[in-house]
Amino acid sequence: MQPKYRRVAFAVLALFLGSAGLVAVSKRAIGKAEGPYANNFIWDYQMPKLTPEQEAQRKADRLKQQTTVESTRLLNMNPSRIEGAPYMDFVWLWKGDAKGYNEKQHYHEFDEFIGFIGTKGGQKDPHDLGGEMEVWLGGEKYSITKDCLIYIPRRMNHCPIRFVRIDAPILFFSGAPGSSVSYKPIMTEFNEDKAAERNYAKYISYDVDYKKISPEAQKRSAEAKKKRSSTIEAIRLLDADNVEGAPYLDFVWLWKGTEKGPNHPEHRHEWAEIFGFIGTGGQQDPYNLGSEIELYVGGVKNLITRSCLIYIPPNVAHCPMQFNRIDSPVLTFTIGATPKYTLKVSEMQPK
Repeated sequence: MQPKYRRVAFAVLALFLGSAGLVAVSKRAIGKAEGPYANNFIWDYQMPKLTPEQEAQRKADRLKQQTTVESTRLLNMNPSRIEGAPYMDFVWLWKGDAKGYNEKQHYHEFDEFIGFIGTKGGQKDPHDLGGEMEVWLGGEKYSITKDCLIYIPRRMNHCPIRFVRIDAPILFFSGAPGSSVSYKPIMTEFNEDKAAERNYAKYISYDVDYKKISPEAQKRSAEAKKKRSSTIEAIRLLDADNVEGAPYLDFVWLWKGTEKGPNHPEHRHEWAEIFGFIGTGGQQDPYNLGSEIELYVGGVKNLITRSCLIYIPPNVAHCPMQFNRIDSPVLTFTIGATPKYTLKVSEMQPK
C-alpha cells in the first residue's frame, strides 16, 4: 500500500492540536521488541509531513480556536508504518481549554471510534473524566464529562469537537480497526438545528457489559489469580459490547500489584488485534510505563516497560501475558476488527 495516508491521519490529532501546545518528548521514549514481529510494536508518534499550506492552516486554526490546551501526541499506527495495520491515534491532553471548535464536520467510508479516558479520579473514581468535551454526532451536541467510547458508523457525520476544559490529564484517541485504507474525510455542512436531539446517544458507551463475564467465569478467574500469586488490582473500565455494530473494544486500568504466572494463554484469532499499554508518567515522561509486562508474540517473549501499541495480524499466535509488576497505573486495552471476541488456543510453545 502506498504511504499516501497519513499526511492527514485524523486531522483532529495532526492538525488542530497545533505545535504551540505540544510538549517535547525525548528520543529515549523508544522501546525494543524481539522476534519476527518486532516491527509490529509501535513506541512513538510519527508526525505526518505537512505541506507549507497545511502548516499555515494549522497555525491559523489554532489562533481561531483560542486554545491553551497542552498536549503530547503519544502513539500512532497506520498502514504506512505497519503493512495491513489500521489507523490508531493516541494523544495526551494535559491541561487548558479552548473557546473554538477543533475539526470540521465530516464522515468516512469506514467505521471509526473515538475515546476519552481521564486520570483525575484514580482508583476511587476511575470514570471521572477530569474535564469536559463537547462532541457533535450526527448534528447533535453532547457534553462529555465521564470516560467513554464513541462508535461512529460508516457515513455518519461527526465533529466538531471542543476541549471545553482539561482539569487533569485526559487520553484522547481514535481508530478504525476494521479498515487499513487511507484516512479520507468527506467534509459536510455543519448546522446546529438538531443540537438537542438524542438519536445518536446509543453510540456512546460509558461503562462495560457486566453480563459478559458470568459468575462461574469470575469464580474461575479468582481461583486462577490465587494460583499465580497475583496481587494485581484492576478494573474493567470500558467496552462497546452494548453498542450495536461496534467493534471489539476493551479497556482496563491496572492499578498496582505483581503476579508470578501468566494471566492469559497463548492463542490466535482469525482477525487482527491491537494490544496497547499506556503508562501515567505525566507530562515530563509520558512514555514511562512505570511497570513491567511480559507478552509473547509469535512465540517470542517481550518485556514491555514503555508505552506502546502492538499490531497482531490474523492467525498470529500471541500471549501468554503476565503483569510482572505494576508500580503505577497502566491503561491496557485490546481492540479487534470483529464485533465479537473469539479465540483459538494455540499449540505453539513460547520460546
